[in-house]
Amino acid sequence: MPMDKPRVMIVLEDNDAVTNLAGLLWLKCYEVYKTSSAEECLSKISKLGNQKIHVVIVSQQIALDARAMLIVKLKRSNGDTKILVLADEDTDKTKILDYGADEFTLKPISPENVADKLFMLLTREVVSENR
Repeated sequence: MPMDKPRVMIVLEDNDAVTNLAGLLWLKCYEVYKTSSAEECLSKISKLGNQKIHVVIVSQQIALDARAMLIVKLKRSNGDTKILVLADEDTDKTKILDYGADEFTLKPISPENVADKLFMLLTREVVSENR
């Protein structure tokens, strides 16, 4: 029986960064969805229905949007969804982690390193269960 590909939602303002990261993750056999705002992300997730998004990669600016409350809404709808925040600075790290983000990382970061962090988030529970 074939396994489902991990599903990843990318929520970044920069289309070039989204395309670059999406291409790399596609090459690593992830199913990738691309959005550029919190509203678009939530809409796309609701359209997917019962297809679970495993990881959401979101920018610091979108994560901090108090009107959208993306991280809080994602965690309420599916607490198993992992959230990786790509940030420009660490001044709001505590606030973002309090919202429910699972991982916080600072730019500059290579797409390969983002993919490594993504893999770590997906395998963290399996590794801890096997200890």
